[in-house]
Amino acid sequence: MRRRAMASIAVGALLTLSCSSVRPVAIREGDQCFRCRRPIAERAMAAEMIDGTLPSKFRTSGCMAKYLADHPYETGTTFVTDYATGKFIGPARAWFVPVVTNAYTGERDYRAYGLKADAAAAAAELHSTPVDWTTVLEKARS
Repeated sequence: MRRRAMASIAVGALLTLSCSSVRPVAIREGDQCFRCRRPIAERAMAAEMIDGTLPSKFRTSGCMAKYLADHPYETGTTFVTDYATGKFIGPARAWFVPVVTNAYTGERDYRAYGLKADAAAAAAELHSTPVDWTTVLEKARS
């Protein structure tokens, strides 16, 4: 009887875990970037990777792409912040617009947009072209 109860508990736990989806953890301005250790200054450009239960927060989607390029065997669920809405989305669904993040140093990164129309409008304003996540990763690897 005791064995049956333990088996039922184990099966119940497995079913609960398999049915739950990974949800992003809130990112606050001032949180530390997992890769570069700089503070996250603009939540609208932040990204996150969740490996198991541990969230890794990134200053920007470009910073997360560089981390993934340097650690190709890292796995986890990734999210980027939709610049227009502030909501997390999967990077494969997003369009990325290159932007200068620091005019003094010329540092460049990306804003992520969930809708191609939003990305196209931002890109036109910034004299740029939207790219997909694969392109962002390729540029991070080079």
